[in-house]
Amino acid sequence: MVHVVIPQLEYMVHKLITIDLSTANVALFEEYERQAIALLGHYAGELEVALRSSDGLTETHVLHFPDEASFEKFLADPVRKRLQQAWAATGATTNVSDVRRVRYT
Repeated sequence: MVHVVIPQLEYMVHKLITIDLSTANVALFEEYERQAIALLGHYAGELEVALRSSDGLTETHVLHFPDEASFEKFLADPVRKRLQQAWAATGATTNVSDVRRVRYT
């Protein structure tokens, strides 16, 4: 058996997205997210994880991009821009933080 090692793209930009869902229409939010997250691959972006709090009031995403320019291109994507009215209708708000990976082992 031959094992092929495929090098993984080293992500240099990590974004922590904290989403306040306390006043959001969650069904609209989830529909928006399905459409927006589908665009990440066009910019070599990846959703590592999406976690919702047990009380349903907050959701957190960790996104990766190869560089800041790729993240900016994702933000400027024409399809994503057309979705901004849908985003506003969700009632959710976000905070975006630049983060870095920390390895303890």
